[in-house]
Amino acid sequence: MRRPSRAVLTLAALFAFAVTGTTTAAAAPAAQPVSMAAEYGTVPASATAGTIGDIYPAKWRNVPQDSVIDDWNMYNRECVSWAAFTIARHGKSAANYGDAKYWDDNARNNGFRVDNTPTAGSIAQTDNGRYGHVAIVDSVHGDTVTVEDYNWTGDGHYLVHDVKTAAFRYIHFYG
Repeated sequence: MRRPSRAVLTLAALFAFAVTGTTTAAAAPAAQPVSMAAEYGTVPASATAGTIGDIYPAKWRNVPQDSVIDDWNMYNRECVSWAAFTIARHGKSAANYGDAKYWDDNARNNGFRVDNTPTAGSIAQTDNGRYGHVAIVDSVHGDTVTVEDYNWTGDGHYLVHDVKTAAFRYIHFYG
């Protein structure tokens, strides 16, 4: 078997540098959980959802996930679109808040209270995961809250489930 020529090795190194910015192979980044459910687990809701229900408009719900931009400049069937839609129904706005991991900072900068105390109707928010996550708090049960959200399992669908209260911050847009 012939060894690669110096020119071939140099060309390979230049290609690696052009692609990665370094002449040595870089390790792949640590794998992110595919969904928030993979990170936190999915727990059935301890109460029947009563605050909202899946009233997300059909123009965003009945088309493929991430195929359209909603009225708040967010992709459809994502947690942020669902939360922005719900907030707007109550006369407030989270337009252009971006990925869920930025919502607590954006809300504070816009004068909304952010704390560790969940209340019905508040937004449960975490920076965990690649994009973070937001959900609507339906009810509070000691150390858990029942939330309603989209895309918890990474499939762009609505879900009602319980999460640990301490795993999230709470944004109070109203109330």
